Amino acid sequence: MSGTAPESHSRGMGAIVIAAVLLSTGGLFIKAVDLDAYGISMWRSLLAAVTIWAILRPSIWKRPSATFLAIAVSYAGMLLFLVIATRLTTAANAIFLQFTAPLYVAVLAGLFLRERPTRLDLTTLAITFAGMSLFFVGKLETDALAGNLFGLAAGVCFGCMLVLFRAQGVSAEDRVAAVIIGNVGLAAVLLPVNVVRDEGDVFTPGLADTAGLVFMGFAQIGLGYIAMAYGIARVAALEASLINMVEPVLNPVWVFIFLGENPGGWAVLGGGIIVAAVTSRILLGERGRRPGAAVAVR
Repeated sequence: MSGTAPESHSRGMGAIVIAAVLLSTGGLFIKAVDLDAYGISMWRSLLAAVTIWAILRPSIWKRPSATFLAIAVSYAGMLLFLVIATRLTTAANAIFLQFTAPLYVAVLAGLFLRERPTRLDLTTLAITFAGMSLFFVGKLETDALAGNLFGLAAGVCFGCMLVLFRAQGVSAEDRVAAVIIGNVGLAAVLLPVNVVRDEGDVFTPGLADTAGLVFMGFAQIGLGYIAMAYGIARVAALEASLINMVEPVLNPVWVFIFLGENPGGWAVLGGGIIVAAVTSRILLGERGRRPGAAVAVR
């Protein structure tokens, strides 16, 4: 190990912590900004695309492959569905349901990447599904039920994106470029939608709303993604995955502290089960590896 390796590792760990904290603020600002989901998504994605491209400058002008476009669409769907979910239900429900993505990754990886799920995977999926079901316990208003379903849809898109990231021939630059195109594409699709709908002050937001939109686009998504990309290149996948679990935990905490939104007992229990199941899967999966063993993702 070189003399600079420990310092590089420390910087990587710090970057992932910063990324997780920045990404966790999404629920708070989505709730606080006085625009609907389509207005928020349009501005946030436009600003995020500009931020990521200006700092990382990946090549985005080559002819895209079908996989590249599928990544962009999955990413855009995840962003939009999570915003809709957060506006309709509690921030806790939205983010925890998005983090059921490992459930879909296990299924899709088996279908498209020929990765057979292990017994540990299947056990984790069963526990995750049990935790997910608790979000639907008790009396649900129509909006809350719809919000939960959009949260699940965000999780499906997130899972698709993670599987496609690992597809053959997809480089690190391709991933960055696909994220930028996903943001640009979402903003472009929502522009005419917002023009036709003409809801509220979507094109003339007030000062406070503008500040919130700039923060979400520049810092929450833009700098959050850049910090995560920087950190992942310098730390082990296990460490990155564990630190990233800060995001779904902090997301509803910020909303509770600043807006007083109480997620409810069943949601807290379900979210705790999901986080515990995913974290345990990461730890146990890594422990099962031995020096010299294959390190391919199982």
